[in-house]
Amino acid sequence: MHIIFGALIVAGSFLLAMNYISDEFQGFWNMYSLILLAGVPVGLTCIAFQFSMIGKGFKGLFRSLTKNQRRERERLAQSLLDFGREVRREKGTAATAALERERDPVFRALGRHVVQRTNAEEIEADAMILGRRDLEDYRLGEKVFAALGDFAPAMGMIGTVIGLIQLLANMRDFEKLGPGMAIALLTTFYGLVLAHILYLPIARMIAAQGAERAENINLIVEGMLKLSRKRPLHEVQQMVQGEKGSRAA
Repeated sequence: MHIIFGALIVAGSFLLAMNYISDEFQGFWNMYSLILLAGVPVGLTCIAFQFSMIGKGFKGLFRSLTKNQRRERERLAQSLLDFGREVRREKGTAATAALERERDPVFRALGRHVVQRTNAEEIEADAMILGRRDLEDYRLGEKVFAALGDFAPAMGMIGTVIGLIQLLANMRDFEKLGPGMAIALLTTFYGLVLAHILYLPIARMIAAQGAERAENINLIVEGMLKLSRKRPLHEVQQMVQGEKGSRAA
């Protein structure tokens, strides 16, 4: 279904854009180029990715824009210490209550294992699955916007070639050659602008946020494994302080 929908967007964008081909240069605003670059890369992305993958990709963008992973890391470090103190005091009710207040899903899931005294090997295996699921939004977000960044300049070149063909096929007045070529090249210009000022920077931002989220998950996993193996609480504290020191450096 996503392939048919994407193909319809591509075809519709081409047909609509062809109605706006002109040999009169009126500045950098050109409907032919705008329609092609707004529609075709989106349609190609719909062909390349299932709707669920695109939805997760935009969820990754939303998480990247709304979550400060560095600040979240400091909060998680403190939460680990507070949770560890309750576990060490063997206050299961207090530890469970702390988990209910925690908003991080990975923290909550692994914390329940610790309260239930699940062995460390099972916690580690579950952590791998939870981590992959949690990071999938970032991974797909990076892939979707990187694909848009690839499609935009490629479509710009194709649009330019189409514009030049139309120009040369209908050219009667050589005075219109310069303005006509300028109009055709606008499509390449739009493609480069969209790719390097919008899509690719967004892809890199999502990738960077995903890497920081992965570090936060590693902090949670390492802390929970220490608690599960009944290591002294000061080891968890040293790990947290070491993480804070490395981030400050």
